[in-house]
Amino acid sequence: MTYRSILVLNLAALGEAVIFKLLIDYQLVVCVMPHLDSFYSILAILTVKNMLIIGGYQMYFWPQRNHLAYRRKYLQPTAVDKWIPAIPHFFWIYSPLYYVFFSLALLCLKDFNTTAMHAWLMLMHSSFWFYYFPASMPKAFREQIRSIKTDKLTQYLAQLVYAHDSEENACPSMHCAFAVFLACITYPYYPYMSVMFPVLVAFSCLFTKQHLLMDIIPGVLLGFLHGLMNVMI
Repeated sequence: MTYRSILVLNLAALGEAVIFKLLIDYQLVVCVMPHLDSFYSILAILTVKNMLIIGGYQMYFWPQRNHLAYRRKYLQPTAVDKWIPAIPHFFWIYSPLYYVFFSLALLCLKDFNTTAMHAWLMLMHSSFWFYYFPASMPKAFREQIRSIKTDKLTQYLAQLVYAHDSEENACPSMHCAFAVFLACITYPYYPYMSVMFPVLVAFSCLFTKQHLLMDIIPGVLLGFLHGLMNVMI
């Protein structure tokens, strides 16, 4: 992850903190996490969240670059994957909306340490598969979306994703895994939103050609397994 991306992520935390302070003050969102009673405490926890995301990405990226290449399997698109159109605007769900929901889930935490541990376990679990059973899709299939003309802002967002999201190790989809993991946290407070969010993320993975159906199903199962462990243990 580049310094510029880290800077943008942390600057975004300032905007998030202002918005979430207003939402909490006007009781428009649920805030279960204790001691979030000031702008500075909200900014601090959002900054910690960003640092954990950056650290988590390194656990995710390392096996992508250092896997057992001789065991690589190329997953072939199904007829459904080929039928699904490439739509660049779904990058707005794939990335910005994803991190907004991440912050919303953070406010729903009763035990930050336990959830951080289970998120780490899920990253370690996925890293095992990425390292020992690497799988990816054909490069030409993933790149077909790049030829579609779109507005400059969406194009810039897509380039940010491409700059960090390797074409290797697509299975299981960690986007879907974390979407389900977060939904398990928010479900008691936002049941309808919690069901819709992983569905939207899964669609964004397919419409942006970042994943195949074969990546999404294991990702959902992985997220549900660790999400259930997090809320029950």
